[in-house]
Amino acid sequence: MLNKKGFTLAEVLITIGILGVIAAVTLPALNTNLIKNQLEVQTRKFYSQLTKAFNLYKAENQVNTITGMGFKVEPFVKKYFNVTRQCINAEDCFASQYSLQNNKGTSPGSHFFYGSNNTYELADGTVFSLEDYYDESEDYPIAVAFDVNGKKGPNKIGYDLWTATVFYDGSVDEGGVFPEIRKTYKADEASESRFKYCKSGDSSYGGCFGHFMRNGFKFDY
Repeated sequence: MLNKKGFTLAEVLITIGILGVIAAVTLPALNTNLIKNQLEVQTRKFYSQLTKAFNLYKAENQVNTITGMGFKVEPFVKKYFNVTRQCINAEDCFASQYSLQNNKGTSPGSHFFYGSNNTYELADGTVFSLEDYYDESEDYPIAVAFDVNGKKGPNKIGYDLWTATVFYDGSVDEGGVFPEIRKTYKADEASESRFKYCKSGDSSYGGCFGHFMRNGFKFDY
């Protein structure tokens, strides 16, 4: 006669309990890493789309710099991007509030909306707004704000929402107000020191993108 021996109910329950504890500890970290990986890919993708569009614009218009009243956001976006919607109001595309890096404050989505002729949603869910500061007397670079997954979370500056500057050569780098910015100011001169504002949450407008880009579009914070 064979002696069949199985697990007792208590042993099964203990095993299930142990597995549950392990899952509770590891799954949040895995989920966070998955979200970060997705945001890294999406941010790099939009950066590539934006820089490619400005390079095409320069080539087709036979210019080396993007300056003056000749540049118009609306025709530029509609020609070089797969636009699915033009945002009439900030709440059409951006989240109502975005968390700062230190999680001790928020910034309204309307801060990143540069007008109904300048804000768009793409087929992949990215929303972005371009603000050109050009006037007849003096030229300034273009500001860009973009959320790589629209209203979907985490809705946090420096994770899914970014602010940057489009410089005169069409390159995209750290955003911010630099008094020395003029036609000759190069994108690679954007100061890494602004990253302190990203980490501390002291600013709702920048400090994150330049560091993130220089880190190979990988989070290290």
